[in-house]
Amino acid sequence: MDDTGIREDTGRWKWWAALAVLLIGLVFVGIGYGLYQLGGADQAPLERLRDIVIIFLAFQLLLVTVVLAGIAAGLVFLILVLKDQVIPLLHELTETVKRLRGTTEFVTEEAVKPIVTAAGQIAKMRAMARAVTGQDRKRRG
Repeated sequence: MDDTGIREDTGRWKWWAALAVLLIGLVFVGIGYGLYQLGGADQAPLERLRDIVIIFLAFQLLLVTVVLAGIAAGLVFLILVLKDQVIPLLHELTETVKRLRGTTEFVTEEAVKPIVTAAGQIAKMRAMARAVTGQDRKRRG
């Protein structure tokens, strides 16, 4: 999707979100007005508002409890899924590290050791050749 398509989708999403917030606000205002009108004639306006606030707080407490229960359930599900996927992955990673260690040891013993041995033999022959030809004394003197 090109840059203009992304902006168009984002703009459309913002308008729908603003519309949803406006509608929810209107619903709450309508409920508040309805509850205010339901108050008895013997109640003062402040008493009516107090009762409406108590009703809204109870509704908010219920909503927060449901949302937190959903989050807790989601976290439990996520932990179970991760446990089922991460533990086998860790076992596989451990096996891979063991194989890599074995491969490294094999390469060290089978490839590097002969090269080091051959280099040592060549250095030994050079040292012997220098000692026999006397080149070693020329450098010291």
